[in-house]
Amino acid sequence: MISDFKNHWIFGKRSFLTWMESPEVNPFINMIFTRSGLLPLYTMYLLQKKKMYGNEIISEIEKRTFSCWSPNPGAIYPLLKELEEEKFVKGHWNTEKEHPRKIYGITKKGKEEYKILRVIFKKQLFKAAEILEKIFVEIYPEDIKRKREAK
Repeated sequence: MISDFKNHWIFGKRSFLTWMESPEVNPFINMIFTRSGLLPLYTMYLLQKKKMYGNEIISEIEKRTFSCWSPNPGAIYPLLKELEEEKFVKGHWNTEKEHPRKIYGITKKGKEEYKILRVIFKKQLFKAAEILEKIFVEIYPEDIKRKREAK
């Protein structure tokens, strides 16, 4: 097929650069998890579960996406600052360890905002998943057939 797909015309685009550097990264997840995409919603979701510092949020997202995506600190920290300015999260410094860390927790106002974002994103997210599944089935019908036969 293609021995060196890195030289293929489509993969020179900016949105695929991370994938070229780390093949385990999923460029499609990378396109969805932006500050103007799912990152704020998912960050607030995680902070509802427990208080975390920025790098811990990055690690948790990486773990939950099976290492397909690791948010850039240049996206997480400005987002946390914005969420804090909006009073959706509250940060406090933990100086007990060698390196001080700012630990973030979601506020009551943040929990209300999270509920609003869930409602706003739900229909669109469901539709996106539906569309991606339809496209996958159209492009790769043999995989669906093989999956059905394996059952």
